[in-house]
Amino acid sequence: MTSYCTFLRYSLLVLVAIFAAGFYPEAKAIEYKRIDPLQDWGIEPIHLRVSTGGFMIEFRYRVIDKDKAVVLSNRKHKPVLNSLKSKARLAVPFFPTVGFIKSNRKYLKEGKNYTMMFSNENRHLLSGDLVTIQARDEESPILTVQ
Repeated sequence: MTSYCTFLRYSLLVLVAIFAAGFYPEAKAIEYKRIDPLQDWGIEPIHLRVSTGGFMIEFRYRVIDKDKAVVLSNRKHKPVLNSLKSKARLAVPFFPTVGFIKSNRKYLKEGKNYTMMFSNENRHLLSGDLVTIQARDEESPILTVQ
């Protein structure tokens, strides 16, 4: 009798687990629109390289169209650096005294270079890694870290 009750308990647990699994929808991958930085963001990437002993990734770009480039300099749009190899997502750090480590300019000038620093605290990215930059729902083409 005891083994029969144990069997019923385990079979009930298995049925509940199978039934409950159907209620959790699969996680959907978020699709970002691939863009051309020159046309859609109004910038020309200069370089993307490891700096400060490997703890930061520096992204330097030249503004071609100041109206479109506001996407990267606006405080509301927080750009993220996505690693294709390690799937790490690096953000622009914020310090209470300094603020964001990026060019937070409301009025950009065409032809001028601007910088954005991404935190690489655990050294996820190294030279030669492939990355994309994501801002809003747009994603840059694949870039190589120098």
